[in-house]
Amino acid sequence: MRSEPNPQVFNIPAEDSPATRLRNVEAVGTYALTIEWEDGHHYGIYNWNYLRKLCPCSVCRPEGVYGGG
Repeated sequence: MRSEPNPQVFNIPAEDSPATRLRNVEAVGTYALTIEWEDGHHYGIYNWNYLRKLCPCSVCRPEGVYGGG
């Protein structure tokens, strides 16, 4: 996983499938989350900083940052 989200992630439509539906989310200590998807894959640890940068709101992703605004 990159330290910064790929800005193109916001332009790719996500189809509804088991690979895109959450089954479970668990805390990893106090610094991150791990996600299990309905298709069974559960790779990666997503830290709070990375997740904040995925947030579409103007506070978390101001104009010009990853296409937000």
